[in-house]
Amino acid sequence: MEVSLNFTEEPNPVVIGCPQGFPNYSNIQILTKNGEDVSEPQTRKVIKLSNDQMTWIGRQNHTQSNNFIGIHQGNTISLHPVLIQATLQQQIHKQNKQQQSRNSALEDGLTYFEQRKMVAEEMGTNKSRRKMRQMETNKVEEENIVQAESIKEKFNQKQQEIQEQLEVEKEIHQMEEAAIKEELLPEFVKGNVPVFQIYNVRSIVSEEDMELLDISKLQVFVSTKREDTLHHYHPQVIQIASGLIFDNKTKLTILKYLEYLNILFKFQFKQVFSNKNAQNIAHELGIYNHKLVTPILEKFYQATPGQGENIFNFSRSNFLKDKYICYIIVLHLFIHKFQFDIIPLAKHLKLDIKKLIMYCKECGCTVTKNNEKQIAKLKQFKQ
Repeated sequence: MEVSLNFTEEPNPVVIGCPQGFPNYSNIQILTKNGEDVSEPQTRKVIKLSNDQMTWIGRQNHTQSNNFIGIHQGNTISLHPVLIQATLQQQIHKQNKQQQSRNSALEDGLTYFEQRKMVAEEMGTNKSRRKMRQMETNKVEEENIVQAESIKEKFNQKQQEIQEQLEVEKEIHQMEEAAIKEELLPEFVKGNVPVFQIYNVRSIVSEEDMELLDISKLQVFVSTKREDTLHHYHPQVIQIASGLIFDNKTKLTILKYLEYLNILFKFQFKQVFSNKNAQNIAHELGIYNHKLVTPILEKFYQATPGQGENIFNFSRSNFLKDKYICYIIVLHLFIHKFQFDIIPLAKHLKLDIKKLIMYCKECGCTVTKNNEKQIAKLKQFKQ
């Protein structure tokens, strides 16, 4: 005899068993809900029970898939479908239990979530129970929400404090940078002014210096182009004087700037003067008037007392060296009408071109490449 049983209703299907139990027929087939055959092929004797409920779904040879009453008559089991009666009884029973659970939950003052959890535990499927447990795991308590809001508020407050502190530090940095720039560069004006008014050239070459400068040799050279007239002049000054085209209005002024530039170049490799004064240094460097030396020492050297009256030790720090180079660049700007090729200057200062470009930018210039030249052009300082 071949027989299969079908139980489809969940979670507690209405199953009316056989009065004398299920016979141990070797050809009973046991199937899961997915239709998988889980009976052992060799025996196939019993239908497995779990928690006193039949957990397997059988399959009859015809297409019906509802609950059946199995009636044991001798050596046979006849299957009779009970379609409506079993379903209605179970649904009524299920609804009664749900209502009892809701009433009990309301009396106990349970929350909606707790009510749903209780119903699922008592009457739900395994899937619904797992879902409720998962929801409970992910649940965030109200006190935790309040705490999270407090943490978020504190975080935002701290972030605002940090932002304000950064703004203050940025402002301090800008003020320090401006102070350093003012110390590093000749007197300058920020804002919308013509380029020739950006720098005060008298902070480089004072009126007193202009009166003391002797440009007679430069005047001869410009007229004759005889380099022997500039025997002790710096090569950069000679190169500039050879290539400049002078006009009558500015010729004397530009020549005086060139003369002062030549004097500045005499200090190029003099980092230290020991036990000297302005007169000694002027004599050592071949400068015809020691009064031209004094402002240079004041701008570009630190003085400490030496051995003797009016004798000092002069030293030039890295910052003062930077200042010295910036003054030379700005003086070049005045000589060349505020734009010039910096490659020859880099060569004579023995500086890498990239480093000189940095100095030029610090002085307020843009530097652009033009064929084989690097042209520094003065622009306005921002407010």
